[in-house]
Amino acid sequence: MSIIRGCLVVIAWCIYSVIGGASYSESLTLQPLPRNKLLSTFDFKVKSAQFDSSYHEDANSAQYLKESHYTVFPSALGPIIESTNTRELSLRFTQGWWDAHSWGNLPYDGWFSGGTGVEVVALIEAPNVSVAREHWSKLTKTLSGFFCASLNFIDNDITTFPKYAVSGANTGNYRPEVGNKLYLLRAALPSEPICTENLTPFLKLLPTGGKAGISSLLDGHKVFDSLWHGMSVDIFTECDDDGGCKLNLYQTVNQVIDVVRSLRKKEEGGIPKPTPGEKLRCDTSKEHNIWQCFPLSDPVELEWSLDTLYGRTIKGPAFEGDLDVSKVVINYDPSAWNITLLKESPTFVATRFVDSHGSDTVVEPIVEPYDYNFKFSTTNSSVVVPITPPPLYVSRSLMGYSLDKGGLRVVFTNPGTKDVAFTYFESLPWFMRLYISTLDVTLKNSSGIYHVDDQSQFIKSRYYKPAVDRQRPSQLEFDYMVPSLSTLVITYDFDKSLLLYKEYPPDANHGFDIEPAVVRINDGSHRGGYEFRTTSLLLTLPTPDFSMPYNVIILTCTVLSLAFGTIFNLLSKKTVTEEEFEYASQNTNLAKLKRAVLSKFGNFKTKVE
Repeated sequence: MSIIRGCLVVIAWCIYSVIGGASYSESLTLQPLPRNKLLSTFDFKVKSAQFDSSYHEDANSAQYLKESHYTVFPSALGPIIESTNTRELSLRFTQGWWDAHSWGNLPYDGWFSGGTGVEVVALIEAPNVSVAREHWSKLTKTLSGFFCASLNFIDNDITTFPKYAVSGANTGNYRPEVGNKLYLLRAALPSEPICTENLTPFLKLLPTGGKAGISSLLDGHKVFDSLWHGMSVDIFTECDDDGGCKLNLYQTVNQVIDVVRSLRKKEEGGIPKPTPGEKLRCDTSKEHNIWQCFPLSDPVELEWSLDTLYGRTIKGPAFEGDLDVSKVVINYDPSAWNITLLKESPTFVATRFVDSHGSDTVVEPIVEPYDYNFKFSTTNSSVVVPITPPPLYVSRSLMGYSLDKGGLRVVFTNPGTKDVAFTYFESLPWFMRLYISTLDVTLKNSSGIYHVDDQSQFIKSRYYKPAVDRQRPSQLEFDYMVPSLSTLVITYDFDKSLLLYKEYPPDANHGFDIEPAVVRINDGSHRGGYEFRTTSLLLTLPTPDFSMPYNVIILTCTVLSLAFGTIFNLLSKKTVTEEEFEYASQNTNLAKLKRAVLSKFGNFKTKVE
């Protein structure tokens, strides 16, 4: 009976998944980039079955409706977002620097890419701000344990409430209950390292668990050994006019791989070794000898496969028999690249040339239960699909005046022929005391460099929420406009605060990481345009000499030990003359025993003689 019951449950689950609208799809996009780089984009989409969030007539039925949509949607995340009233969640892990000049736009226009470190954004339903902060604290601590990250260090002193970003939040037509509001909270940890422990719970959220389909290609040692990589988990609630809601989960892994370095590590067995002299690629047109030479650029004739880069192949489709679940998309120039598809099994090997029929994009579905491997070969790797340049370039840097004063400089460059309007969001720690009154605007174009007196023509609106020491950070949200073919430079000053002794980290002399700024370009599209982050900053604060307390402790302990030893000797020991010491030593029990033994031995020796 138990076997029959189990089969019925499986059948019912399958029927409900189809009828209820639950779905799952995954894809892998590969695109060669200039200078022998490869952009790999893993995309996983999960949509839960529909449920009625306002159904409260019967407790048992309500509990069933609450759990019935956890079919392909991971049940591990359900209790987290439900217990904290989270309607939208964005969690992003990113390391490295995106070279926009060489690689163009970010994947998905940057909507699933965060700044360096870890970034958390949540839309929480609550009656007031205090309750929203309680839910926020519970959410970050729970996610910290789930994803093995340091999100538990997120506190009020680094949490912000973005103002202009609320209108761009993907609320999915969700209507909060009467008396509640939606609060958007955000925090970032720019110094958080990304490691394989973050990828393991990421894979467990997938229905395949990383054992089949596109996700079987992911290996933490390969994913995080790249020039730039990002991992994101996004959840939002989508509702219709009748009150039926669905949970949408988007999971992405993006990375830029240095193909030449991966091939070299493959040949050397993973251990870096000096290149032998006979294998050095030298520019013979310049002076060279056995000791030194001018190196040539990377070779343009390459041959590699997924097995070479990831150390494994794709283990068939996510679900056998489903043609629309798993697919591989390749963007390349067919005039310079040759792609071969290899299907392997213990008893079967098939090879097929991938033909794009003149197009720059080819889509290969993963439908058969074989190991899929794609082999790339080219005689000129510099020929790639033209990249799309971003609409705006932004660089941010610190200007150091002294140990206690500094300045911030942001440069916006518009390479296009149209004016670019965007929102600039920046959150700075409380120990950077900003002076917005010192904000200065400079415009550089083909006519020269001009100091702007009327800032309103470039700063359309501004929102500034000053920091409170040890309670909240500074929050800036400006609406900028940069003319075409121009560069706009924004500068303002700040003071550096002194921290308490316990507020300095163990590596205080390294400096303090300042989280990246967020730039959102609004072009009227359904996603809101293009979004990206600037680089993080490293701020040096006045740091006390932490060796001095150590020296004081050592000196104090030495003096105390010497003084205590001297006083203890005077109090516990008695001073006597040499004659008194000899007399006392002769009358001790040990001395008496020694004399008795010697006397007995002498008497015995006399009798024997």
